[in-house]
Amino acid sequence: MKDGKYKPREAFLRMKQDITDGNPQMWDLAAYRIKTDTPHHRTGWDWKIYPTYDFTHCLCDSFEGITHSLCTTEFVQSRVSYEWLNKTLGVYEPMQREYGRLGITGTVLSKRKILKLVEEKIVRGWDDPRLYTLIGIKRRGVPPGAILDFVNELGVTTSVSVIQIKRFEQTVRKYLERTVPRLMMVLDPIPVIIEGAETQEVELPFSPKDPKMGSHTVKFTPTVYIDRADFREVDSKDYFRLAPNKTVGLLNAPCPIKATSYTKDETTGKVTEIRAVFDTETKKPKAFINWVGTEGSKKVEARIHNSLFKSEKPDDAEGGFLNDINPDSEVIYPDAIIESGFDEVKRRAPWPEAAGESELGKGGPESVRFQATRIAYFAVDSDSTDDKIVLNRIVSLKEDANKN
Repeated sequence: MKDGKYKPREAFLRMKQDITDGNPQMWDLAAYRIKTDTPHHRTGWDWKIYPTYDFTHCLCDSFEGITHSLCTTEFVQSRVSYEWLNKTLGVYEPMQREYGRLGITGTVLSKRKILKLVEEKIVRGWDDPRLYTLIGIKRRGVPPGAILDFVNELGVTTSVSVIQIKRFEQTVRKYLERTVPRLMMVLDPIPVIIEGAETQEVELPFSPKDPKMGSHTVKFTPTVYIDRADFREVDSKDYFRLAPNKTVGLLNAPCPIKATSYTKDETTGKVTEIRAVFDTETKKPKAFINWVGTEGSKKVEARIHNSLFKSEKPDDAEGGFLNDINPDSEVIYPDAIIESGFDEVKRRAPWPEAAGESELGKGGPESVRFQATRIAYFAVDSDSTDDKIVLNRIVSLKEDANKN
């Protein structure tokens, strides 16, 4: 076979097992077969024989010192041949154990379907943050500790489980809540010019609940940026953020502000500038919003990733899962602004600092994680460069659905 005396399918090497065994995995399985349709990546056409999965799986695990080989329940019968070959050859015998397949609603986990999404350019690649591949959720910024928490909550079973996405997201949210710092950021900035204001330093905690994370200083400037979602041209009784002649608090800022006027773009109709004054008479405003000063802040691109599909069961969609694609699965804010504390968060990464990632080295860009106050949890994306910071939303805040 090795010397090329046989053509493909004319001969193959089999294991001498027990053809009378009730388990088909013991019926003299193939060990080596001839393949000449593709050249070997190192030796070209000189190498013609290749081992089968049933022959190599158990032996590779043995040679590499694997203690437990974990697989899904369709490999239950394969455990017999797995153990038989190692025992017959007298090599170290790892243990194979099976578990039930885990499904998650609102997405697809099949490699064939994910490949279709990649080929159709619906996603950027196998590591697209909207996918639930390991490299996908890693790029999104989900920390290893959160994945371990999720697995521990579910436990191990041989039953097939289908879990709602929101359960996974809640586990990630709970983990990030106690382990990553907070920064102020605005997704869609509007400049607010505060009459009579002077530049002054404001100390902000990285975590109001954990003093051990420390604090940092930012500059409150005469012009600050607020989020477009935090301003309305027409006020209402049940609205508590900024509007004409209405007062709102700025988080950790010296004093509340009152909007006095605003300017709009005649072409787009969007508000381009707000003018305000300090409201010294209002001691405790009903709401506080985030802001970013003009000194030390950075422009970033923020990518908000939503569900890739419109329904919880994309496979059941008429015409197939490709007809269930959510057109708003990714919303990009190209002009978001983040405060100067981002530099220290990046320098001290990975976050969480004690999550085990530091043992692997400095960590990738996704290890720079933080909570953007009142918005969501974010991580730096691998598309970032020295001149441009790109952020991925890891998961929303609990209050996000009712924020507006």
